[in-house]
Amino acid sequence: MNKTIVLLLSIFSLISCKTSEVGILVEKGLLIQNAQITSPENQTMSPDNFIVVDGDEIVYVGKDKPNLKGSFTIIDARGRYIIPGLIDGHVHVTGTDALSDEEELDNPEIVKKFREQLPKSYLYFGYTTLIDLGTAKPERLTDFQKTEIRPDLYYAGGGAVIGNGYGLSNWKDDIPNFIYQENEDYPIPEKYLKENHTPKAVAERIAASGAIVLKTYYEPGFDPTQPRFPTPSKALMEELKTEAHKNNLVLVVHGNSLEAHQFLGNAKVDIVAHGLWNWGSHRLDSTNAIPEEIKQVLDVEIENNVGYMPTLQVINGLRELTDSDYLNNPELEHVFPKNLIEYYKANSNVMYANVFGGAPKNIIATNFNRISNQGKINLKYMFDHGGNILFGTDTPSSPTFGNPPGYNGYLEMLEMEKAGVPPSKILAMATIENAKAFNLDQLYGTVESGKKANLLVLNKNPLQDITAYNDIEQVIINGIPFDRKTFSAQKGAE
Repeated sequence: MNKTIVLLLSIFSLISCKTSEVGILVEKGLLIQNAQITSPENQTMSPDNFIVVDGDEIVYVGKDKPNLKGSFTIIDARGRYIIPGLIDGHVHVTGTDALSDEEELDNPEIVKKFREQLPKSYLYFGYTTLIDLGTAKPERLTDFQKTEIRPDLYYAGGGAVIGNGYGLSNWKDDIPNFIYQENEDYPIPEKYLKENHTPKAVAERIAASGAIVLKTYYEPGFDPTQPRFPTPSKALMEELKTEAHKNNLVLVVHGNSLEAHQFLGNAKVDIVAHGLWNWGSHRLDSTNAIPEEIKQVLDVEIENNVGYMPTLQVINGLRELTDSDYLNNPELEHVFPKNLIEYYKANSNVMYANVFGGAPKNIIATNFNRISNQGKINLKYMFDHGGNILFGTDTPSSPTFGNPPGYNGYLEMLEMEKAGVPPSKILAMATIENAKAFNLDQLYGTVESGKKANLLVLNKNPLQDITAYNDIEQVIINGIPFDRKTFSAQKGAE
């Protein structure tokens, strides 16, 4: 950030004028006047403010009119609402949504268009900061970072996977970040030295990569007819947490089942990367009551202040494979290139079969609606009882076109409101609470001096109307304002 700001306060004008003037000297900046600032922390509105941006930093917020010296772009925000840019705490900016590695190789032009559009799709829906929670293709992170206009991107460094466990896809690396766990009967290639795969060694390696998150997994598997994946022991998870915190890393753990959440809540991990929508042997019935065993697990997570990401769109995104009309949604035209939508339409039945085999679509849709409702009911319970709820979408979560970048975040918000979470809480989760959870609150989460100038200008009040996030007038990224339409895939197709 530009730290060469000179703030000149005039004592005489403070005494003699009803509206005092604050002198601000910059070479080139941005002035937002008549700004109605929405506070995510206390859920209030502060009208008639001035916001001054120098470079990519907010240098002044207040009601006193600034006496500007320099070249300024001016936005008159009268009648609109200013909020900090949104933070999606769980994305993957790696492959092309729903395309396998082989399909990517066979369709280079589709991949090219998608990669070019990806940062814009997130910005179109107001996501100015992303946390990538794991990729098998680190070079894609680098490619994303090279894009001139993009969300700020943070990441987990390779994933601290339990050796031979779920999520391990990097055996080809010289020193992959798997964790060697004693007393597990599984083969690890002899070329890997045990001392390179302790929690200490892996945490240090991840921190050195520039990551802010240590991501691991508690996933025994999805098919009960298959052998279980190895999962971390209580002692190992405690050691991982200790080493993560020593290296200023946030410990985020994949888990979506009753077994996983029970273990992770008791382990007091920082964040569980999914909601508890897999209830094991329990099923949601017509009473919509949460089974006592599920409540007890949620209560432990609440008591231990474990971050809880509902990730409702994981289930909904898979369900969309059953909907023959989904790809006609006009919103998709803003976030997917036209040639990719055409590819999806031509291959939707194959994509469905790749995930669900020959199962009837109506049965899959019914089951996934039930699981989705289980997730929403749990979310409402967490909200009603003071749980530490964070915003993340897991975009894209699986080989489906039902998790569109950017738009998936808006859909997650709509689902949260359906679950009974008010818009004011959703705003806080997607801004200041995410910023605090990932130790980024010195830069993001509120509209105040010293923060990064990533802002949204909305046409509706986000404290009252969740559709405000699909009525964005301008996106300000790194202090530069853009009309929202700039980021539409339709614009790129012109």
